[in-house]
Amino acid sequence: MRKYYIFNFIVASVICSLMFGCKTERPSNDTDGGSLFGVITDFATGEPVQNANVQLCPSGEMTLTGFDGIYEFLDILDGYYSITVSKVEYTDLIDDYVIEVKNGRRVRRDIQIEKLPTSIRITDMNGNDISTLDYGSDASTVNKSFNIFNNGAVTVNCQIVYSCSWISSVSSIPASISSGQTVPVIVNINRSLLPPGQNTTNLTITTNNGSAEIIIKATSVTGNPPVVQISQISSSNITTTSVYCEGRIQDAKGGEIKDCGFCYGTSSNPSFNDKVIRLGPSTDSFIYTINNLESNTTYHIRAFATSNIGTGYSSDISFKTVIGFPTCKETTIIMLDPTTARGESSAYASNGYKITETGFCWSTKHSPTIDDQKVIAGFGDGSFHAYLNPLQPSTTYCVRSYAQSEFGIAYGTEKEFISLSGLATISTKSAIISGNEIITGGNVTDNSGTAVISRGVCYGANTNPNLSNYYTYDDDFANNNMGSFTSTISKPTKKGYLYIRAYATTKYGTSYGNQVSIYIQ
Repeated sequence: MRKYYIFNFIVASVICSLMFGCKTERPSNDTDGGSLFGVITDFATGEPVQNANVQLCPSGEMTLTGFDGIYEFLDILDGYYSITVSKVEYTDLIDDYVIEVKNGRRVRRDIQIEKLPTSIRITDMNGNDISTLDYGSDASTVNKSFNIFNNGAVTVNCQIVYSCSWISSVSSIPASISSGQTVPVIVNINRSLLPPGQNTTNLTITTNNGSAEIIIKATSVTGNPPVVQISQISSSNITTTSVYCEGRIQDAKGGEIKDCGFCYGTSSNPSFNDKVIRLGPSTDSFIYTINNLESNTTYHIRAFATSNIGTGYSSDISFKTVIGFPTCKETTIIMLDPTTARGESSAYASNGYKITETGFCWSTKHSPTIDDQKVIAGFGDGSFHAYLNPLQPSTTYCVRSYAQSEFGIAYGTEKEFISLSGLATISTKSAIISGNEIITGGNVTDNSGTAVISRGVCYGANTNPNLSNYYTYDDDFANNNMGSFTSTISKPTKKGYLYIRAYATTKYGTSYGNQVSIYIQ
């Protein structure tokens, strides 16, 4: 029996040597301290994870894994340690296994981490889930839209795949879609290529972690839609806000004309998805003056006629309205404090219409006007500035410059900004034991435009300590509320981890730095 145990011991020793000796051999460490190393792998595939961020606790020392997933900490003092692992697209892992390093030994700890889940949703313009785009049998319906919504927690690589002769085009999408991002997709069909009856095909949205499909349906009709023409628009028929246009039905193609008119917009080949002027049935020419246009703007227009067979469009022609409104530039925002921002812009008059007032208007909603909050900056051409207040801290606002002239009011491009939070940005210094004291502290790097009225460190036996736990107070903060400071804590008599966070308080609240810890022997 004794020989049996000796034999088993020898076999086990050989196996351990093969597993942990040969496989994980690393360059020798010339220092007197111990070392900790291991391999970080993907939980699902078992493959090594490169460039994972590995942190040693409580020392706070950090390193990155190599292409083989291996990390290593050298010259470690004897003591008890744990590690945390983080990487983009993976769930952060806090390893609760206590690792003991002593007598200069090398210790191995392997970790597996999991990728965050991915989810793609297909929705309509209102955010409702859909599975089908149905173009029906109306010959005028040639484009429809849907949204791709990344409902997951990480960015995904994405592309649209389809194979169908009667889908004429699909709008391009970005190569990657961020978490929470919505991307619109426009699908155009060519009805002349539709086979008779109902037609069905699929669009597939593929990602690097799964896919989704949407069904495309369209029904063909017999016969041809009317042939329509539009007259060229002379400059004498264009004003700052209107245009006079003429259309003609050249051939009804045997169908019964039910409606005619004009489609117009700022994009080429406008259709019923854009602005529409409907004039009712006609058999010949039709005319109309379109009003309420924007000055100095290029528009596209097409005449149309709808019969019982379908809708025919004329060719696309473009025109540009006359300049009348002032020209406003985009606003530049400079944050001063949580309740005040400085706006800067410029405006220029057009066609002799003098500018009588300039300024800024802002709101928490898009497209603010002078009926919302506003401030007058001045009058006349050129640059101007004004102060936007009062603002609420940590609030998203939309702002536009404006200029009022004898012709009317014009707005600049909308600018979105977030007011300052009023909370300081602070980090925590690593902690060291010096006799019966623990030396630590913090560093205030940003006061968010307001004064720091108190700062120090919070500490306790539980994680994430705050002002409801033990804390110190920095007596010197009044002389310098920004920058680095040192705090001293009496060393506890009880063994175990002590957790520490620096804090800084302004009149808007208290913010905390990162957590550090130290083991009390």
